Amino acid sequence: MVDLNTTRVVKTCVMNAKRSFGELETTILRLFMKEERPLSVKDVMKRLGGKNAYTTIMTVLSRLFEKGVLKRSKEGRSYLYSYSMKKSPLIKRLKEKLMGAPLPEVFSYFLEEKVDPSEIKEIEKMIKEYKKRWK
Repeated sequence: MVDLNTTRVVKTCVMNAKRSFGELETTILRLFMKEERPLSVKDVMKRLGGKNAYTTIMTVLSRLFEKGVLKRSKEGRSYLYSYSMKKSPLIKRLKEKLMGAPLPEVFSYFLEEKVDPSEIKEIEKMIKEYKKRWK
């Protein structure tokens, strides 16, 4: 049984955590989380369908780098950006925003909506890897 007051607190905290990134930043972060290789500004533009100006994408990538969410490396005259979950403060910031809510209640919030079976498999895989690492 889920305590509705705690659920509201978790929902509010998660919504506040989302506000720490703008809409375009969030879209770009999702893109990087799916990619397995570094991307240039032009790569990101192509994947977003050319909806934004080069300078807009470049600015957002620079800001995400400054926030510590993306890492970058110089290649020629431009940068290649990549997402590094292990080095990223993104998870830490989200955890802080949740104000120490019990982990099962945090999961219950995310599972209130329909979850794609492939995402459930990915979560199960992460839990198995976690168990192996901490035995």
